[in-house]
Amino acid sequence: MARMKKEMKEELKKITDVVDLNMVNTILASSDQLEHFSISEKTLMNIAQWALDGKSQFEIAHNLELTPLEWQYLVEICPAILLVMQHSRAYADIVVAGTLFQTAIGGQKIKKKVPLKVKEYEVDSRGRSIVVGEHYEMVEIEETTPANPYLLKWLAEHKLSEQFGKETRDSNAEHRGIIDAMTEEERKAFEEMK
Repeated sequence: MARMKKEMKEELKKITDVVDLNMVNTILASSDQLEHFSISEKTLMNIAQWALDGKSQFEIAHNLELTPLEWQYLVEICPAILLVMQHSRAYADIVVAGTLFQTAIGGQKIKKKVPLKVKEYEVDSRGRSIVVGEHYEMVEIEETTPANPYLLKWLAEHKLSEQFGKETRDSNAEHRGIIDAMTEEERKAFEEMK
């Protein structure tokens, strides 16, 4: 799981590296609506984390202490925010699909602490063991999760893995559409920002 998080951060870093934060902050400082707000790479990473946690745009705006109108203005100035959120949500979908699959096939080892009754014995004069007391101790046991055939059937019927891959392909087509719609001057300006 930690490796995937590192990969996700690297992908987000690629997106944030393309954004000229100084230019965005200059535009924000000169605006009437967001002169008090500035954006940094850490802000973009926080937005990505909130999107990964399932927060809505309204909740993210609230976390940044922005009104919905200020949030909309910020997104218009820096559309990379939406790309960061989309990437985080796609990652969350993959994690959820993987967890569902692992739950469906079972076989995972989990450790649990359970109480165990322990009896205390003494040997009497005739050599017999007599219970003189009892107490509970917490013992760690290891269990294997069983397979869930109903969930496995549901996953097979809905072909969940294909749906997640389709979203990624659709977003790539959308990005290509945005780039294709750019004028030659906009493309040059975009290339210079890199």
